[in-house]
Amino acid sequence: MKIADQKKRFFAAVLPSRPDVWEVDEIFDQLAELDEATAEEILMQVGAIWPVSHSLCFAYLTHAARALSAELFSTELLGEWVRQILGLYESKGLLGARQFMADVDKFFLGPMRGEAGVAFTDISTRMVHYLRGISGRSFNFEEAQLPSTDTRTIYLPGSLEIFPSLEHNIFLYKFLISLQWGHVESRIYSEMSAPSRVRRPFFDRYPDGELAADLFSVLQFIHVFRFLETALPGLVRRGRELCVELIGKISLGGTARQRSAAFRHLLLQGVSDKENMHGASANESQLPGKPLADALHIPVFEGLPKIYEMFSGLSGTYTLGPAALLLGEFDFARAGETIRLRREEDKAQFVAMFAGLLDQQAARKDEEDKVGNVPDSVQQSLLLIGKQRNDPEKRSNTPILLDNEGLEVPEELAALIKAIEDDLGTLPEAYVQAAAGQAGRGVNRQEVEALEEITDSFVPAHVHSYDEWDYRRAGYRAGWCSLTEKTLPAVRSGFVAQTLRKYQPQLHKLRRQFEMLRTRYRYVRRRRHGDEIDLDAHIEALCDTRAGIAPSDRLFIQLLRDERDIAAMFLVDMSNSTEGWVGVAVKEALVLLADALEVVGDRYAIYGFSGMRRSRSELFHVKHLDEPYGGEVQGRIAAISPKEYTRMGPPIRHLTKKLQATQSTVRLLVVISDGKPEDYDDYKGQYAIEDTRKALLEARGTGVYPFCITIDKSAHDYLAHMFGRGNYIFVDEVLSLPSKIAEMYRLLTS
Repeated sequence: MKIADQKKRFFAAVLPSRPDVWEVDEIFDQLAELDEATAEEILMQVGAIWPVSHSLCFAYLTHAARALSAELFSTELLGEWVRQILGLYESKGLLGARQFMADVDKFFLGPMRGEAGVAFTDISTRMVHYLRGISGRSFNFEEAQLPSTDTRTIYLPGSLEIFPSLEHNIFLYKFLISLQWGHVESRIYSEMSAPSRVRRPFFDRYPDGELAADLFSVLQFIHVFRFLETALPGLVRRGRELCVELIGKISLGGTARQRSAAFRHLLLQGVSDKENMHGASANESQLPGKPLADALHIPVFEGLPKIYEMFSGLSGTYTLGPAALLLGEFDFARAGETIRLRREEDKAQFVAMFAGLLDQQAARKDEEDKVGNVPDSVQQSLLLIGKQRNDPEKRSNTPILLDNEGLEVPEELAALIKAIEDDLGTLPEAYVQAAAGQAGRGVNRQEVEALEEITDSFVPAHVHSYDEWDYRRAGYRAGWCSLTEKTLPAVRSGFVAQTLRKYQPQLHKLRRQFEMLRTRYRYVRRRRHGDEIDLDAHIEALCDTRAGIAPSDRLFIQLLRDERDIAAMFLVDMSNSTEGWVGVAVKEALVLLADALEVVGDRYAIYGFSGMRRSRSELFHVKHLDEPYGGEVQGRIAAISPKEYTRMGPPIRHLTKKLQATQSTVRLLVVISDGKPEDYDDYKGQYAIEDTRKALLEARGTGVYPFCITIDKSAHDYLAHMFGRGNYIFVDEVLSLPSKIAEMYRLLTS
């Protein structure tokens, strides 16, 4: 072997560097044991490695000589091996590259055979695209020991070698990323970063804060796992067995094993498909079966105290092992700071973009129209900004109303508005006012005061959990939907007065008709007890006596009072499809109906409903049953505006519960909608219709009479199935809706 010639070529390749001769001699002593062709192949890679790092090059020559001498792989794979070495050097430095070269079989040949671990850097590009696809937004990735997120960056281990299969380790990365996205979607970081929770660390309320934190992580993991079952069912079907395998690695060794067994049982219960239960038995875990199952089907904050009480009575320590990857870590302080900064950025971006839009609008108007020319209805101008945003499916520009003119919102601004509403639940009017001020736009002081009252007024009162009917499995999804009841903020507007003027002739007719429905007095003859003697009955009784027939004892006239004991609730569709004339007609109908009901004296309530996915069903309070009808309620009616989607099941079940609590003889639930039930997730088609039908059957079973008024021309196809024949009406003319609704109520209750 021409070692001398090879040394000369090596020194020529590394010029102008002059490496130590003794170090080069040591390398070539190892190369001398190889055949000349193999040594040449190894030396050919020096030109690619030496400029990157001299130390890396010497390490490469040493490990390459050993690997090829042992015939671990052929020279055909040498180029790929070097490529991976350089990649690891860039990402993990010299130490990471040395570790890779030291174990060729594990880190190089194993993955090529479809086994062993995987480095996240090797799959990061595809994971970026995957996460953007399921979330619709961009996240950063950084390395950490355990998975976590601050809502903007997802932290993951640099490599995984949990399973012997490369494919399974790659899938585990995918599953861990999905879990962290699920935590963001669950809004747990927004809840935990609220000032009330930050002032006093949440887990400090428990004697064993570490145990409480771990149990919280378990419950939150189960909550997100069930969310993924709906959002990404294919992912969960494949990932369930991997989860079971990781959970099964929780050590049960030693005598003090109660808590370890309980943790394993709790996690296995959470990931079970209920048809094929896994893992430890209830006896082994020493956890009570039914209380445990109940605690897993309620919100995390409600279930944690119950689970903690169960675990606090168990002895022993616990080590979660690889299962800790599924639970991850929760750094609420870091996430809270990220959320705060993001909200400030979103606000600044919105103000800048919308101020520019206002300037463009002002430039097209005459000078005298620039100041003080705002519409009578705040709701039809600034309040609608962001409510009529991009439809995620149609991807069209969002028209909003500004000074009673249609104004096309750029797609980028519409997307920003949607992001703000997804985060805060509404677009704060303070944002709009800041933009108007930056644009130098004058606004009527009366309208400004109205907007100040609206600002940040959408505060959730309480979150209610409701089951949802899945006709495919002929059973309920327990605690599947979360409904938040909110009070719709009133606006100062001339809408109600304008409506009363517009429908003045019809209003007089309605009032006369409803006056006839009020409490009436009537005489009833032939009663056993009464206020006066019934002469006809007495004469007949006398004749019967003389004829030898037993006379009747019904000899009196009684004065009876017919009382209307009715409780009616109106559930108004506030989905984005009610934009335009439909929404205006519905509000006008509510004004006429409320005016007429005040005449007859019936108890009635008005609620609107909308939502986005099962975790954010919203019910907007306009008027409670016993709330007086006045300026505040009128302002809320004027504030009704299009929002999200039409998930009917949760609001129907919620109002049914409210009607059940009343003592009225007649309990009526009137749904006013322009279309079939549908939500952004899989709540559509036959699934949505069957759940709504089930909710209506539940209402009917409790003595509540449901009725629907719709303007959907295709309603006949599904309303008969949902409400039953004769329990709905189709209004073919939108403009006739106000008078038709009042007339229909009169017929239903007379």
